Amino acid sequence: MPHIEPMHKTGIVLHGWYPVGQYDQDAPATGLRDFDAEQWNRYLHPERPSRYARTTGGEQTVYFEETAQFEVDAEAACAFVTCSYDTAFMLETQHRDAIESGRFWLNEGIVKLPTGMAQRYQDMAKRGQYFSRLAQRLNLAPHELDAYLVAGSISDSEHRARTQPESPQLDLFEEAA
Repeated sequence: MPHIEPMHKTGIVLHGWYPVGQYDQDAPATGLRDFDAEQWNRYLHPERPSRYARTTGGEQTVYFEETAQFEVDAEAACAFVTCSYDTAFMLETQHRDAIESGRFWLNEGIVKLPTGMAQRYQDMAKRGQYFSRLAQRLNLAPHELDAYLVAGSISDSEHRARTQPESPQLDLFEEAA
């Protein structure tokens, strides 16, 4: 094996914060929610207790199973890739959003999420979907999207002002004045 010189870490240039609202300001994002699966799961998977799942934050998502750690059912994945994923399937799905693949693998139980971590995966999915849809909506290439985000970013102080509650949270256990 050839010797490879280690690379030094380079810093990431911080340009500020880009306002996204609840990932709905400029482009809608639903993350791991799958409306088609919600309609079809009662027919395709009648043994399940529900057609969908909820994160710890209360967001509705595609059905998923949980295990102690992130898990992939290698046998089911191999069966899908070798038996189902032929050229016709590839051609039919190549223009779909990347998130649809993740939803499919979760819904079919091929991928299982770590217990209690669904909200974190939902947040990652929404963030990725938001920026993908924003680029699509504005018809921007990746480098153009980067420039657009940098140009529309806000400073740390403006970010703090937007994220601070308007009134301080009151302590319910504090003595009344």
